[in-house]
This record gives sequence, structure tokens and C-alpha cells, in this order.
Amino acid sequence: MPEQSATRWTVRHEERVAVPDTVDGIRAALPEDQRARFEEELGRATAETIADVVRHWVLNLASDAQDEDEFARLEAEDRGAA
Repeated sequence: MPEQSATRWTVRHEERVAVPDTVDGIRAALPEDQRARFEEELGRATAETIADVVRHWVLNLASDAQDEDEFARLEAEDRGAA
């Protein structure tokens, strides 16, 4: 299996931002008060939803307060489509 990077890159406000690309990396990057919630969500994830949980937390780390309203809107749309 090819070696994979533990970092993912994204763009926020026209700047390149590094975010972790592993469960351990996400856990380490989260503030203490968010780690327990992350662990709870991982523990409840199924084989079908684990990627969604990880993706959500990567986006959380890559976003800032200005992005939260847009994320809430998109998640609401996604729930409506399901």
C-alpha cells in the first residue's frame, strides 16, 4: 500500500491551510473541549458513516466562525435530501 500523507490541504479565504488527514491527527488538533465529542461521534459511527464523521471534523478544523452559518445551511439541506 502506498504511503499516505497525514496532512490534507484546503483553501480558506484564499489562503492554503493544512488540516490533519488521520483520526489521530484530528484528535490531536482539536481543543480539549471538543475531543470528547469527536470520540463520541467516532464511537457511534458505522462502517457507512465513519467517513462522514471524519470529513465533518476535518472541515471543522479548516473552518472559522464565518463559515459556521454556511455549514449549518448545507447540513440542513443534506438532511432534507436523505
